[in-house]
Amino acid sequence: MLKSRFFRILIVFLVTVFAFVFFLRPKDDGSPYQEYFAKLNQELKNNGFGKPVILLDLDRLDENLSTLSKNIPPPLHYRIVVKSLPSLDLLRYITKATKTNRLMVFHSGDLVMLLGEDEFSSFDILLGKPMPLRALEDIFKKTKVDKFQKIHWLVDTETRLNQYLEFGKSKNIKLHIVLEIDVGLHRGGFQNPDETNKTLSLIQKNPNNLEFDGFMGYEPHVASVPILLGDKYDAITKEIQLSLSKYEEFVASGKKSFPVLFDKELLLNGGGSKTYRFYQKNNHVVNDVSVGSALVMPTDFDVSTLTEHKPAFFIAAPVLKRLEGTTIPFLESISFIFPLWNPNLQVTYFTYGGAYLAKKESPQGLFDNGLYGASTNQGILNGSRATGLQPDDYVFFRPTQSEKVMAEMGEVILLRKGKISGTWKCFIN
Repeated sequence: MLKSRFFRILIVFLVTVFAFVFFLRPKDDGSPYQEYFAKLNQELKNNGFGKPVILLDLDRLDENLSTLSKNIPPPLHYRIVVKSLPSLDLLRYITKATKTNRLMVFHSGDLVMLLGEDEFSSFDILLGKPMPLRALEDIFKKTKVDKFQKIHWLVDTETRLNQYLEFGKSKNIKLHIVLEIDVGLHRGGFQNPDETNKTLSLIQKNPNNLEFDGFMGYEPHVASVPILLGDKYDAITKEIQLSLSKYEEFVASGKKSFPVLFDKELLLNGGGSKTYRFYQKNNHVVNDVSVGSALVMPTDFDVSTLTEHKPAFFIAAPVLKRLEGTTIPFLESISFIFPLWNPNLQVTYFTYGGAYLAKKESPQGLFDNGLYGASTNQGILNGSRATGLQPDDYVFFRPTQSEKVMAEMGEVILLRKGKISGTWKCFIN
């Protein structure tokens, strides 16, 4: 009797433990390719290059360009952010589609290269960040004087403007100046109209070497406005209006104090990929909007304000090896336990290259093996059998940003209707 009761309790206990373990056990997160990536995988296996590549889907890019144009109606001007789209061919494609000749450049090397290209040297170029004086001197040595004097140089402090003024005097040239103003981001720039007015006074007193071209006020912070209750879109709209009000204070104060400097159409730049669409209504200040990453959509730009845009570029890396299970060095004797507990450790894949600035996109359910560690030579990924990969298949990643990834890979492979249609070279860092 006691023995029978003991066995019943033991059975109940074991069933309870089993049920408890079963429900704690990680679920199978794996799934095969989505249809889009299944077709890309087959195209790469048939016509690809057998190495990690960046893919640029021109059909998706076209859709993003159409969305962009819809959300930047005249009289707003569109300015291409060059660092986010680092390819001369890509820039040509976008300038043709958007009919713009305005560029925002962030790197001195990119600026020198663009000024050396006949088609881009005549473009309206605005620096996206203030350049050290040594960079200014280096750019001057490598470019023609007439092209150098057409650039809009960004200035964030009175000290920097004085440096630029002395440089202009030493070379007997005139520098076109755009003042960086703080409209809420707090990443530097002039904080109030009193500061900009002191700077405008210096510009007005030195017309032979300085010319005032306008303001730049960047406000990506508004896309991250915290909300507890209410609508995110409404909250962003409200923050945009606050930034525009600050912007307008700078313009109104400068115009009142220095009417001669404002007696022309100024460059009043603002916006960015996350906020550009908010300038089409209730905006009486900004006339020049910059956008780059929204056209290709890296994961850092997966925000509520860009839901109309589609991811247009990916990294594709070939699978070199597929191993059953997950065997960890020095833990060989117990490695068989790992997939029994976690089905997402049923298969190990080694890829050509790894440690990308990117997130796994397809097949879903792949993840880095933390015990093995990262490798830029042969990446190691784990997944369940449901991921279904074999050697020579491709793993697809979405980069977290565009500029660094494109520059590191060197070129992009173009896709049109899911088929490889050519290649474009990227800028080299």
